[in-house]
Parts: sequence; C-alpha cells; structure tokens
Amino acid sequence: MRFNFLSIALLTGLATIVSAQGNFCDEASRFGNLNVSPSTLSPGQTFTVTANLTCAIQLDNTPTFLDYYIDATATHTVTGPILIARRTYDNTTSPPIDQFTAVLPNWFYFTDASYSLMMDNSFARPGPTGQSVITVGGISAGINITGF
Repeated sequence: MRFNFLSIALLTGLATIVSAQGNFCDEASRFGNLNVSPSTLSPGQTFTVTANLTCAIQLDNTPTFLDYYIDATATHTVTGPILIARRTYDNTTSPPIDQFTAVLPNWFYFTDASYSLMMDNSFARPGPTGQSVITVGGISAGINITGF
C-alpha cells in the first residue's frame, strides 16, 4: 500500500514539473525570444536587440551562431533580407541573453511593406552516427520603419 502511494505521489510530482516546464517554454519559444527597442525606427537610428535564449537552451537548441536580419513582406517585390549582425554565441553567458545595439541601414524601404527583425539560431545536433550537424530555426519580432 505504501509503495502504491509513493509511486502515485512521485508520478504526480513529475507530471507537475513537466507541465510547468512545458508552460514556461512553449513551442513558439523553442529558438528563443526576441525584442527590439525601440520597435519604430528610421534609417540611421540606433536600436537595441535582446534575444533571451533560456527556452532555446532548455529545449536543446543552444545557439552556435546567431544571425539577425531585417526582412519585409509587400504586394510587390522587396529586396532580400538585410543582414544586421552575425554573432557567435557564448554559451557561458548567464543569464543566456544575447544583446547588442545596431543602426538601421539606409536602404530601400517601402511605405506599404511590413517589416520584422528575424533571428536565425544555428545550433548543433548529433546525426545518426553521432557526428554533429548545424541546423537552423528562426524567430521574428515586428518592427515599424518610418521616415524614409
């Protein structure tokens, strides 16, 4: 009888821990969380990018490299993404945050386009033979570009 109660208590505790971790790191956060401040920018303006990588690391997507881009969608052709920064991640950083300042490049922006800052998280995963390969996942944060 004691064994059954203990087993049930342990399983209930484990389920609670797994549920709490699942709630903390949802699927959308598997590559990290991204913030841009300020989020309304003009060409030549300085802004701060903060990537919180807590969930990425917890879900075994620890970055090797982080690439940041400005990307756009519109009803017409928009030039490809603009590289803002390419960084090698220091996995000893505590807390696991990548933060830097950048300047929005003077480029061809359109009033009818929607813009976002995208982050590609390139991380190593072991293949079937145990040899690591670099795979990529990404997240984005919406931004407004004005004053062009």
